[in-house]
Amino acid sequence: MLTNSEWLGINELSLLIHGTDTIRDMQRYFLEALRNIVPFERAAFFLFHEETGGLLVLQSPFCIHMNPEIVKAYGRLINTNGICRRVISLRRTMAYRSSDLVTPDEEVTDSVTEVRKSFLLPNEVSFYSGIVLADDRKLLGEVVLYRTDRQRDFTDNEMEILDRLKDHLAIRLRRERKECQVQQHEKDQEESQLIAMGLTPRESEIASLVMKQYSTEDISRHLVISQYTTKKHLHHIFAKLGVSSRLQLMEAIRTWERARE
Repeated sequence: MLTNSEWLGINELSLLIHGTDTIRDMQRYFLEALRNIVPFERAAFFLFHEETGGLLVLQSPFCIHMNPEIVKAYGRLINTNGICRRVISLRRTMAYRSSDLVTPDEEVTDSVTEVRKSFLLPNEVSFYSGIVLADDRKLLGEVVLYRTDRQRDFTDNEMEILDRLKDHLAIRLRRERKECQVQQHEKDQEESQLIAMGLTPRESEIASLVMKQYSTEDISRHLVISQYTTKKHLHHIFAKLGVSSRLQLMEAIRTWERARE
């Protein structure tokens, strides 16, 4: 049975999950707050991107006391190792712990040995638990918590806490994914219109950011290019559309859009 303080912690975490502005901040604040009611030594919270063929790519990982190279090793294991894929392959939101996943007979199998040598031992991990997050059989992300041999296994109470938080996390990630899809659709439509005006895909991307009033520095940072390259693209855009300033560029695009309506 959960204690009053554990229920209070669950309520606070639920509010944090839904009330934090960005996913990145939510990942960080969630793990930091979760540690108060479900202690752990190391942790990772990452998002999934599933490529053609079912390959899972870890995205935007937020880690506590985790070596980035070891996180990459986990990314390889979830695509190749039967034990690591056991929960993920169910493609549903669920909480789990390692002691429930592996039977005594499996302790000496190659899959368990591989996980132990390539992931658990380098991180000094003895116990782990986590939450797989999914929506309509689409994998969204995973939270993984690790404990060393200086700590005990995760208790039934702690697993109940994770179980009560799992749906809140899945709802937040599902909402974020849908919002991103809408934004991407709008972005694709806008850039396709700019391409129809005679711009290249990269020029269309930059012109779209100009319409959002990004500065040259902002555009360069957003696209991870130098300011020199950004200015060069802007020069080409101005020449193609017969304008000489950002204001004229924005007006030319609006005029073209109105004519297409």
